[in-house]
Amino acid sequence: MYRCHICDSEIDFFSEGKVLRKYTISYYKCPKCGFVQTETPYWLDEAYSEAIVDADIGLAGRNYMLAQTVEAILKICFNNKTINHLDYGGGYGLFTRLMRDRGFDFEWYDKYCVNIFAKYFTKKKEHYDVVTAFELLEHLSNPYDDLDKIMGLGDIVICSTALLPSTCPKPHEWWYYVLDGGQHISFYTESAMRHIARHYNRYYCCVGDLHIFSRVKISRLKMRLAIKYPSLINKLVNRNSLISEDWHLITGGLLE
Repeated sequence: MYRCHICDSEIDFFSEGKVLRKYTISYYKCPKCGFVQTETPYWLDEAYSEAIVDADIGLAGRNYMLAQTVEAILKICFNNKTINHLDYGGGYGLFTRLMRDRGFDFEWYDKYCVNIFAKYFTKKKEHYDVVTAFELLEHLSNPYDDLDKIMGLGDIVICSTALLPSTCPKPHEWWYYVLDGGQHISFYTESAMRHIARHYNRYYCCVGDLHIFSRVKISRLKMRLAIKYPSLINKLVNRNSLISEDWHLITGGLLE
């Protein structure tokens, strides 16, 4: 019998789906928190033959929009005072580079992907004011294993994942299952996310696909404003770019 990875309740068979166009697998749903998970994901080695699937053609645009939005969130929700930041599961390092361009001292960490855009700014610290983790939670086979690390690294955790619609669609009815890629294996509800927040004694705030777990209370109104009007907020609240500083560090031989 499978148990819910989030609240440890007994879970029920929910549906079947075909991942990687060849493996028919089972999905289970928690009757308590609504979390949906796959059976034990034996296909992941094959699914991760490349860390980022070729079909993810929205990667660059998504990173740009996230950088703009996160900049506004840090400025308006946290008073532009955060100092140290880490992008956990940072992919090619594009988000880290974009945030440094915007004046935020970001570092990068990803155990699966090659750091292309921020290779001089890999993880160096054990604790950060802010940790970001975008499009990561749905990849976790045992979410608390990684969440323990992520929550331990930062006082503020900003992440993204699409929540299950209230109708709880089956695998063939919702694109976010991404059956062809086979990497999405955990699917959350707001109830599941609030359970996670209680587990780590954090405040939780959500607007759309963006979620914040924080040691300090977050204004949902400010978060909504940051997401709706990021360009305006970023123009009104100043932060000096790190481009020039980073260029001198790299070309001046101060970084190895």
